[in-house]
Amino acid sequence: MNRTTFFLLSTSIFLLGACRNDVKEVREVSDSPRNYPLNEQIGATITYSDSGQKMLEIHAGLVQDYGNQDPAYVFFGDRIRVQFYNGKTLTSTVLEADTARQLKDDDLWAIGGNVVLTNGKGERMKTERLYWNKKEERLYSDAKVQIRTDGQLITGKGFEADQEFNTYRIFKVQGEITIDDE
Repeated sequence: MNRTTFFLLSTSIFLLGACRNDVKEVREVSDSPRNYPLNEQIGATITYSDSGQKMLEIHAGLVQDYGNQDPAYVFFGDRIRVQFYNGKTLTSTVLEADTARQLKDDDLWAIGGNVVLTNGKGERMKTERLYWNKKEERLYSDAKVQIRTDGQLITGKGFEADQEFNTYRIFKVQGEITIDDE
């Protein structure tokens, strides 16, 4: 056996021995990441429209798309602000919170942390948890709520309203309510 053949044979044996893979390491590398967003935006503004008409505008410090999860969802963090539109005009309804999570298939939103909802009449609702069914244009909560209106404070547990917070119901109501006798 000449030197060249011996060198090639020994190099091949060395390389074959070095090409062994740990099955655990291969799985870790080849598994698709399940806990990471598909994409992430910082300082995002998202506009929803229908037939060319702006319906709402969302401002969020952080938006993460978890379309790779089951169920698929979008996470909004670092404060979220939703402004509602009626055709070309901005309504006075504004929804603000710390975070939100939108289930993509159902368009159902879970909104949490320092939730404040304000309408054009100056009524302001505060809660820690609010749900928004965007398809049905309905807001609701099973948590404690406070609504301040015309100097009155109404509290309760549970709430439902249209998405622009123009008409609403409070459940398990507490507080003083002044009624004008005309």
